[in-house]
Amino acid sequence: MTKKRAVSLGVSAALSVLFALVFYAFTTPLGPSIGSDNAIYMTMGTALKNGYAPYTEIFDHKGPMLFILQAIPQILSGGYSTLAIFVQQVLFLLACLRVLAAIAGQLGAPAIAAQLAYLALIGPNIGGGNLTEEYTNLFTLIGLLLILRTFSAGLPKTAKGIFARAALLGAMCMLCFLTRANNALVLCAMTLVLAAWMLVSRRMDLLGRCVGGFVVGMALCALPVVIWLAAHGALAESVYGSIVHNMMYAETGGSSRIDKLLRSDYGHKAIMMALLSLAGAAAWLKKNPVLALSMAAGAAAAGLAAFISHKFYQHYLLLGAPLAATGVCCVLGFVSGRSARMARRLTALALAVCAVAIGVEAVQTNAWRLSEREGMDEFTRQAEELYALVPEEDRDAFMAYRAEPKWYVAAKALPCMRFYFLQEILADADPAVMDEIVHTFETDPPKWLVIYYNREFGPPYDERVAQIFETRYEFVDARGTYQLKRLKEAP
Repeated sequence: MTKKRAVSLGVSAALSVLFALVFYAFTTPLGPSIGSDNAIYMTMGTALKNGYAPYTEIFDHKGPMLFILQAIPQILSGGYSTLAIFVQQVLFLLACLRVLAAIAGQLGAPAIAAQLAYLALIGPNIGGGNLTEEYTNLFTLIGLLLILRTFSAGLPKTAKGIFARAALLGAMCMLCFLTRANNALVLCAMTLVLAAWMLVSRRMDLLGRCVGGFVVGMALCALPVVIWLAAHGALAESVYGSIVHNMMYAETGGSSRIDKLLRSDYGHKAIMMALLSLAGAAAWLKKNPVLALSMAAGAAAAGLAAFISHKFYQHYLLLGAPLAATGVCCVLGFVSGRSARMARRLTALALAVCAVAIGVEAVQTNAWRLSEREGMDEFTRQAEELYALVPEEDRDAFMAYRAEPKWYVAAKALPCMRFYFLQEILADADPAVMDEIVHTFETDPPKWLVIYYNREFGPPYDERVAQIFETRYEFVDARGTYQLKRLKEAP
């Protein structure tokens, strides 16, 4: 390794660690705030580590790759470890920054500009971290690098070596899809434009090898996951969870898409990312229209990914960051090819803007993390005290119903039912979820139950569940806003 390369790697590593310490608020060693989705995923990963089957015994409406990504750190650490997740996140972020450095080199832009632009774009939207978009951005960036290296001079004159690159691109698309289906939209849109251009240009030799390689790459990537799911009898349930229920969930609640786009900070951020991507496409339009159109399609797909759901969670915007950062590189590279002096000034301006944006957001994120941590020690103590009342031999028949997901993490408990978090919210998307929950409570009820105590929480309890709680369970003890109940003995 050359000295220059070693320095570049060191800078990327330092940026990854420093950024992660502040912005990965849910897992940072500085004092994690745990969060909701992160707590759900930690419980999922710990359950898999303890032998639970995905989807059938522990459910989420995300793809199977998320299950795997959450299981790995818990298997390596022994369970319920924020530090193990943090290390995994840092490694993923470091890989993202190194791919961005390669993209910048491909486009004639400074690596540090690409990396700071990416961090400035994801900082306000990372949402505490350990989310699907954070992980799939690495796969998207690798796909972008492959596209740039293959099509930066237009359609390749020869099909030599194209099959392997297409296979790797197909694998990246499949990894995105297997983590969460809509996370694959950016790469899929760009790939479709490139395929259409080959078809219009009558480059059937090139198109045939690209399609063949892409399909093979997708299949080779999906096959081990399919085998894993099938071995657990979870293949059908994975399709329901990651696609069917995910689509149902996306259509529940929320506001108008047009209103959100035009009148909210969320929409304005989405527009900004799209404009950065389109600026990069414009820089390539005259020199390489096929790449420019592909980037424009990717920008549109990132926007679609952000607005496909009515939920509008900030982390959905992360999907647009890889292409937006690439757009910044395209513009800097374009200017550099025309005026080195102007390129230096523009680069300095971009670095200053990104550094200030990251710094301001870091202060706000740290303050938010500290406020979220307030009361966490007391919350943990109360959860541990309640769970300690559950006999060891009965803990495989324990359930926290409609509890804050971090209750499981605080108590280091595992659920005995697969719908283990925010049950009414999942049932709002698909009423069959509540039917299954009620059936389980009627036929094979948990022996011990933790529920909210003297606290409003919407949507309201299903009347059937409320009746079961009132008639079949007896009060044992309470801590804070939670109470522990025990199944009454049969008369």
